[in-house]
Amino acid sequence: MNRKVVQSIVLTSLGLLMAMPAPAEVAKVGPLHIRIATDAPPRAQREHRKVRPDRDAVWIKGYWDRQDDRWSWVPGRWERPSDRRTRWVDARYRREGRAWRYEPAHWSNERLVEGDDYRQWREDNRSDRDRRRDDQRARDERPSDRDRDRDRNRN
Repeated sequence: MNRKVVQSIVLTSLGLLMAMPAPAEVAKVGPLHIRIATDAPPRAQREHRKVRPDRDAVWIKGYWDRQDDRWSWVPGRWERPSDRRTRWVDARYRREGRAWRYEPAHWSNERLVEGDDYRQWREDNRSDRDRRRDDQRARDERPSDRDRDRDRNRN
């Protein structure tokens, strides 16, 4: 009788473990941050694509990820999307002045937001022309003396 109880517990435990999602399928928590880097990402590394584990798996090629103040290589891998409608978006690196804007690789259902370092860098590096344009817009939005006089005369 004890043997049947132990067998039952083992089988139930095994069933519960199999029902749990694999670590690669667990969604990332919170938004992904767009960051700024002072140096360009290195050239992509050559990789050998492994055998596809199943027909639902998507190959995610390796890419450079910005970790604090350095680039870190993330190797390519097979991964199953959490939803058939999602697609993989490769990391993006774009030159902005003397720096590089980095948008991390992600699934299309994940949200990207500007990180604090990127927002601060963008504000610190706005050109004088941009500042003059913003000042001019602010002046244009304020009513002029002539508009105020015209409105007073109507009343």
